[in-house]
Amino acid sequence: MTSFPQLSAEEASSYLWPPFTVDPASLQDFRTRILNFYARYGRKFAWRETNDPYHILLSEVMLQQTQTNRVAPKYALFLSLWPTFRDLAGAPLDELLFHWKGLGYNRRALNLRKSAKMTEAWGWTIPSDPELIASLPGVGKSTSAAILAFSYQKQAIYLETNIRRVLLTCFFSDREQVKDKELESLLALLLEGVDDYRQWYYALMDYGVLLKQLLPNANVRSAHYAKQGRFEQSNRQLRGQIIHLLSDTGAKSSDELMRILAHFTGERIEYCLSQLCTEGFVQETDGVYRIPRE
Repeated sequence: MTSFPQLSAEEASSYLWPPFTVDPASLQDFRTRILNFYARYGRKFAWRETNDPYHILLSEVMLQQTQTNRVAPKYALFLSLWPTFRDLAGAPLDELLFHWKGLGYNRRALNLRKSAKMTEAWGWTIPSDPELIASLPGVGKSTSAAILAFSYQKQAIYLETNIRRVLLTCFFSDREQVKDKELESLLALLLEGVDDYRQWYYALMDYGVLLKQLLPNANVRSAHYAKQGRFEQSNRQLRGQIIHLLSDTGAKSSDELMRILAHFTGERIEYCLSQLCTEGFVQETDGVYRIPRE
């Protein structure tokens, strides 16, 4: 049990509770149990020790579909290289992608830099205006809610993978195809008895991590569940390899890329190069591809 090494198997099993209902007494019982669990076993992360909107956005973007043990060193590295939105806005794209390596989904890094540039209009920060937050590229409902709750202690519906697992396990154990709207309504009810939104959501997430270790994946019962496609030999893998090659070793012709990436077909390499150029990750000049440097 790597996430909670201080919790024995017997102690962990004691945190598998009977189903809860939405009546006030049951909701309060659930809140109390969750917060007591967090008080004893809550995890410590650097991004939980700050309310800086830049730090919160950076951590939330990095944590999307990425394990915390991979994020923690990258989070520290990025803050050492680019301590503020202003610094990140000026980061060369090739350097940004080079240091992003290992986190996957390179589009997130591109959107992060675009967001940093947008914050210049707001004094190099993110205001607590939901509409402005939602205007940031790649920022959806979950990330927007995280900024509101974690930076500004505002009541917001933050539904992410681990929290969804908790609600499905504790309140919808006999249901299939549960829609997020139902879970969001339940979260709104639970928030009515919460004073510290940051602590509450951290507690829910940590309990969700414990449930992941103890039970089959409850998220398969979500109406929005989609199994992730195979990564090996996928276009996602190929795009990542192209970006890493260009950011690690410099510009390459298409012939060089095809020779290095010979385990992929030339047609797929050309297709991915075209995509990456269209999206702004890669620039082509006279048949030579490079990460653009502004």
